[in-house]
Amino acid sequence: MGRRSKIAALPGDVLDALNARLIGSGFSDYAGLAAWLQEQGFDISRTALHRHGSALEEEFETAMADARRTRALARAAREESDDDDGALLGAASSIMQDSLLRVSLELKNSGGEPGEKAKALSLVSRAFADVGRFDLARQKWQEELRFKAAEVAEKAAKLASKGGLSAESVAEIRRSILGIAA
Repeated sequence: MGRRSKIAALPGDVLDALNARLIGSGFSDYAGLAAWLQEQGFDISRTALHRHGSALEEEFETAMADARRTRALARAAREESDDDDGALLGAASSIMQDSLLRVSLELKNSGGEPGEKAKALSLVSRAFADVGRFDLARQKWQEELRFKAAEVAEKAAKLASKGGLSAESVAEIRRSILGIAA
């Protein structure tokens, strides 16, 4: 078994600063980063920094691709539906469930202490259940909104008919009201 990376032993604040500098430099200037770490009192080689930087860059690119995909899905859901908030919330819920599923699969396949894995899987399972409850509550809210809009549309249609509006105007009012809750 190989040695543990010196980078993994860095204090959290130094590691965070290193990662920020790596991202800020576009994952380059490893000699400059090694010199900076030397000034901080840590002796870490450019090779070790490059290994860490390559792994971080891969994670960063994956996260950015996920973020772009998420924005594209949300934008598509918003464009596809008249109900901006409902479509956006539905897309967010779907994306969240997909992400949680990926995390749970990664946890199951990863090595590590069984107790820690079980604890992490428990947290992911709870988050998954929370997202499911949120999605059900959102669907119930949308159904209630549609029902109330239908009642309002019916009342408005009756009042408009009594007021002497044409059947075509009454139908347009009804479509407008029901379109709000679609």
